[in-house]
Amino acid sequence: MDILARFLQLLRWVEGLSDLLEYLTTPIGAIAIFTLALYGCFLTLTEEATMAMTLAGSVALVLACIVTKPDF
Repeated sequence: MDILARFLQLLRWVEGLSDLLEYLTTPIGAIAIFTLALYGCFLTLTEEATMAMTLAGSVALVLACIVTKPDF
């Protein structure tokens, strides 16, 4: 029974991982990946977390507005 319980736990984890990967293929998910990568680059170059997050967040906001084209 313990093996079956662990197998079910593994299946739940794989299902959650597939849901995450499905979300990351959406435009907002791609922007989130790009933002995290950009944040890492800025943090490496400047070594200031607040400035890196501000710049990455600003770029993410611009990208989100370009990709989703909201109606104001």
